Amino acid sequence: MTVQNDTSARSLGKLADAFGDPTRRAILHHVLEAETPVSAGEVGDVFGVHRTVARAHLEKLVETGLLETATRRRATGGRPAKTYTSSGERLEVMLPPRRYEPLARLLLDVVERLAPADMAADHAQAVGHDYGTRVRHEITGNGQGALRPEAVCSWLNQAGYSARCERGTDCDAYTFDNCVYREVAVEHPEVVCAFDRGMLCGLTGASPESHVQTHNLLDDGFCRWEVGH
Repeated sequence: MTVQNDTSARSLGKLADAFGDPTRRAILHHVLEAETPVSAGEVGDVFGVHRTVARAHLEKLVETGLLETATRRRATGGRPAKTYTSSGERLEVMLPPRRYEPLARLLLDVVERLAPADMAADHAQAVGHDYGTRVRHEITGNGQGALRPEAVCSWLNQAGYSARCERGTDCDAYTFDNCVYREVAVEHPEVVCAFDRGMLCGLTGASPESHVQTHNLLDDGFCRWEVGH
């Protein structure tokens, strides 16, 4: 039997193609979390991409069987809008656990060796900002688009932060119920929080001056960040 005739192999190939793109993964999470079916235009608005780009991502996800399509009547009449929602299918893939702690400890060791103690947090924030900015550019595809809070939370949840977002008039709030660097944060909270602060600024495109941490995991059991518009 050749790979070309192997249905399982073809299915795995589709999954690898569908989930190999960070934007597509974030879009899938967004659609699965949405309370009602969403259109390509609505997804494009959330992720800062053109609706044709969003539609291409959505159709790839439909091919995996995880999403299904329907139609929605337009308030203005005319041709119904195509919508996407969860198909109800489940996909379980067993992967080796990601071990953040050893890597985080190694990176902290590098920071401490290269930077004075009073500058370590500044360096961590700069590294986090560069990382968040790079992720935002990968998701938007053009390096210029802005991400809505829902899209930011979708990516954060994929990364393991168990994030929630609240949109406000003057600022958006992000709550992390989990810290992927929890063990290291207990010993070096100033450095880890600085990294997360920079990462969130990079993801949202906000400046550090418009960013405030109101709760932290060690004292409150969760982290909460407010990012001004």
